[in-house]
Amino acid sequence: MTQGRSRIPFEAGKVNIHSVSAQAVDDVNIKKGENKPVCIEIKLTNSAGIFQIDELLKNKLRYSPIKQFVEVIAKIKGKMEPRLFDSYSI
Repeated sequence: MTQGRSRIPFEAGKVNIHSVSAQAVDDVNIKKGENKPVCIEIKLTNSAGIFQIDELLKNKLRYSPIKQFVEVIAKIKGKMEPRLFDSYSI
C-alpha cells in the first residue's frame, strides 16, 4: 500500500488516481487497536491517499472474515499537502 509499489510507474509518467494515491501513502503500521484487536494506522502525505483506503482497502476488508477485528485510521502528515504533480490533462 505504500509509495514503493507505484514509484516506477509514477516516475515513468503514468499519472492516474492509482499512482497518485499510492504515492500519497507514506507509511503503514499494524498495532494493537483501541476499539478492536488490530489497528491499521496509515500515514498520508496528502488527501489523495484516501482513494487507496476508501476504494481498495475498505472493499478488501468488507468481505473478509477479519473485518470485525480491524480498525483503520488514516492521518495526513504535516500542515500543508505537497503537490505530487503540476498539471493533469486528458
